[in-house]
Amino acid sequence: MLHDRALPASRANVDHLVIGPAGVFVVDSKKWDRRTRISGVRGRIWIGKRPAGPVVAPVLFEARTVGTALTRATGRRVDVVPVVAVHGAQMPRWGALAVDGVTLLRARRVPSWILRHGRQLDVDTVGLLAAAAVSALPPAAG
Repeated sequence: MLHDRALPASRANVDHLVIGPAGVFVVDSKKWDRRTRISGVRGRIWIGKRPAGPVVAPVLFEARTVGTALTRATGRRVDVVPVVAVHGAQMPRWGALAVDGVTLLRARRVPSWILRHGRQLDVDTVGLLAAAAVSALPPAAG
């Protein structure tokens, strides 16, 4: 897992990049007040009184940018799964919601959710992608 990685040609950064047998995941951590409720109403997802779409749009950008950078670095297509790790806010009992292709779930559930994706990559591919990520996505701070 890599933390706080800079994106090429952008001021944005990736909070956490997970590369393993289950695939490649961009995990964006969001901390909201514990009184904030994340809910689905009439087919839309809300974070408090705001629609969730604008919150997940940057995570989609990060995942696409990482996918492009790793594809360029390795010469093979790399799909990246975006996920928001929710800290503090209240979520529905089932604890996972999808917005525009981004999954929002309680932070403590992220590791098991990733593992449930099963084996997508072999050991050699994981090593190749991890080395490419270190090279193509430098640390954001300093």
